[in-house]
Amino acid sequence: MGPSLAARDEHGGEHPIRSSAAEATVIPLRTGLAVSRDGSMTDQQVAAWWESVFQNMGRTLGDERTAEAHRVTAAGFGLLIEGARAAGVLSEPQAQYLSEMAVEAVRAPDHLPRRRVRNP
Repeated sequence: MGPSLAARDEHGGEHPIRSSAAEATVIPLRTGLAVSRDGSMTDQQVAAWWESVFQNMGRTLGDERTAEAHRVTAAGFGLLIEGARAAGVLSEPQAQYLSEMAVEAVRAPDHLPRRRVRNP
């Protein structure tokens, strides 16, 4: 098992972040961003998955600040993926696979079924 990680909620409490592949919930990747008939997830299901991750840490993507921080972080991972591709650490298919997941993560807050509110 990898190192134990914890995230802090808005009240300073810590929530463990899963660090083992055996413990992780996997998001099936869709080819491109089109809805697939192969049992993969829709945009709304991907968004719901991300929202559940945040809710388990006492947060919500319904908060615009949290959603924006999520987008920035996911976009940052996209840049790391591109760097790994350029350095030859990832093959083209691996980089494409991970890049598509990063794009879906960036867009996830936009597919939540409820209207987001910004906290002052």
